[in-house]
Amino acid sequence: MAMGWQGQVLKYSAFLDKRNFFAPVPDNSPRPLPHQSGKAMIVGVSSRRSIGFGIAEHLADCGWETVVTTRRKDKFMHMSQRHDVRELDYSRSFDDIDDVNDVTGLVFCIAKSSVTAPKGLLGTSRDEFLQTMSDSCYSYISVVNEALKRNPNIKSIVGLSYLGGERVIPGYDAIGVAKAALEQTNRILASELGERGIRANIVSAGSLRTPSSRVLPDFSKVHSILSRRSFLRRPVTTEEIASSVEFLLSDASGGMTGEVLHVNGGLNHSLML
Repeated sequence: MAMGWQGQVLKYSAFLDKRNFFAPVPDNSPRPLPHQSGKAMIVGVSSRRSIGFGIAEHLADCGWETVVTTRRKDKFMHMSQRHDVRELDYSRSFDDIDDVNDVTGLVFCIAKSSVTAPKGLLGTSRDEFLQTMSDSCYSYISVVNEALKRNPNIKSIVGLSYLGGERVIPGYDAIGVAKAALEQTNRILASELGERGIRANIVSAGSLRTPSSRVLPDFSKVHSILSRRSFLRRPVTTEEIASSVEFLLSDASGGMTGEVLHVNGGLNHSLML
């Protein structure tokens, strides 16, 4: 005998109860990665307005222990409650970091050139050129080597570069050559350190108004023009650069090494430099 509509409803209700269709749907969306922190050494902080200091502040805000190295320790002692301040004058002495042996991330921020006049490469002396290469490129090799001797648990190294190492930027002459060498140096270090499980990457940061950048000839004018010509039509911020550094220090970037991560508003893709 055919089942009436009431019987069909009851049968279908029993089917739904059995399948439990009305139970809460499990949330299978990807879970965010757990927040990771460690101990980072930021090498080459020149002032409170430098990119290196901004990186140190961001990492501390995110729960990292921070060791800040500077050539002027007395100038930064007021930061000692937030950062462990050490004196490190590249090529002279690494003694003040001898007892720092639990660092997991290293950030290299040293960049220096004695060429402050608009001479171009043809007007740069041999001594000026070699000093720039030593301070802004070889120092990376030296600092990494000394840090690894004292800190066997370093997992990630991040250096800072600039678009002047890839493109011709007015006034960035000798230091642009040094930045190009720095980026190739990083690739070779990434290859050498990879078998030890250590990653090495570069953040190519957009230009910021810092004390060190302002010594470059016509920096303010060039900075203004390049900022308007980026895809974002604005300069990047210290916080944006620092966030990218933290990403490269963390396991979230675990498969990345030997890379140059551009944080410049897309300027590296622009034809309007």
